Amino acid sequence: MNVQERLSRAPQIRPVLTGWAAHWVILLMGILGPIGDAPARLTITGTWLDNFLQWDSQWFVDIARYGYVFPAHVQRTFLATGNAVPFVPYDKAAAFLPGLPIVIHALGISGAWGLTNVLFVLDLFLAYAIAEEACQGAGLPAVLLLAVSPCAIFFSSLYTETYTLTAFLLILWGLERPDDRRRLAAACFGAFLAPSFHDLGFFAILFALRLVRLRRLGAVLAFVACFCITPTAYALYMWRRFGTPFAIFAAENSWHRHWTWPFVNVGDAIAQGAFTSVGALTVFVIALMCVQGGIAIWRDRFLLSPSHGRMIDSLESGLWMWGLAAIDLCANMPHNPLESTLRFASVVYPATGGIARRFVQQPTSFLFWVALASFAAVGALGAGLFSHGWFFQ
Repeated sequence: MNVQERLSRAPQIRPVLTGWAAHWVILLMGILGPIGDAPARLTITGTWLDNFLQWDSQWFVDIARYGYVFPAHVQRTFLATGNAVPFVPYDKAAAFLPGLPIVIHALGISGAWGLTNVLFVLDLFLAYAIAEEACQGAGLPAVLLLAVSPCAIFFSSLYTETYTLTAFLLILWGLERPDDRRRLAAACFGAFLAPSFHDLGFFAILFALRLVRLRRLGAVLAFVACFCITPTAYALYMWRRFGTPFAIFAAENSWHRHWTWPFVNVGDAIAQGAFTSVGALTVFVIALMCVQGGIAIWRDRFLLSPSHGRMIDSLESGLWMWGLAAIDLCANMPHNPLESTLRFASVVYPATGGIARRFVQQPTSFLFWVALASFAAVGALGAGLFSHGWFFQ
């Protein structure tokens, strides 16, 4: 392959830079907007970087500093964000997986934040490449929908969303061509990353089904082995540190999330007066996940004859989208039943694939522009609320 061919096959830089610029325009509109600081706003570094170090960022930073049991004086700093002190259970921090704290411990706060933003640029390249392989011309719309997503602020903050998204995009990109060793290695690395940073990453195991359907036994074993590394190591650490490998479950329960039948959380939000425009967009995004997941499953429904490539429209992607949609529809929190559901949905990249393709087929697509404008508006609002210490989830 000559240099010209290599360049022609490389992801286009201009669409990615366009998406990246749109992403930061949205963030700066929120950060510099006329929103006052909340009493609970954190000042972890005392610099401009604190705009990206709010709420759960405090947990990641302190786990990196102290491990999974915080001294009493550190626990008291969490009172501002509504946490009871002393922590009950005392291993409450075990609800946060070790990936991001390890990164912060190794690179420091500013270094970890820098890595997060570098990875998001990589995510835009991967999103472009995956969309273009599925439908030529869909790359730019797909990148824009991702870059100005409603939870855009989390992709540039000290949060786990960027790392989880990177993991899933590596899996999607890698399994487009599993016969290519480099692509398969990328997918296996994604399988390792996914359960290292956030609970939602455990859905990555669904993609092993792709390799099973292709009858690639060795690749299945490699994928599953990579997936199991962090959960196994974390369970052993929990066992040694707290006397049980399941400390994470008790820690999760301490956050008061409970599970109900689908859509009960939406009804509860309406009944409690907690259903806002952000809640409406949350329902819209979940609907995208359900519809796009169904389309993907139908297009790749023959279990023993998987379609070649096109991971956006694969059975595995459909099951993944439906799995996360089920969590979003069944998760319920007191006082704010839809809390965090939009954030959970933010990592399901293929959910917007259908809109991107529709825009290519119909450049004046009303759905695309409505989705893009809605995403950007809520993305700017979310950036403003989050960076000023208000609870946007």
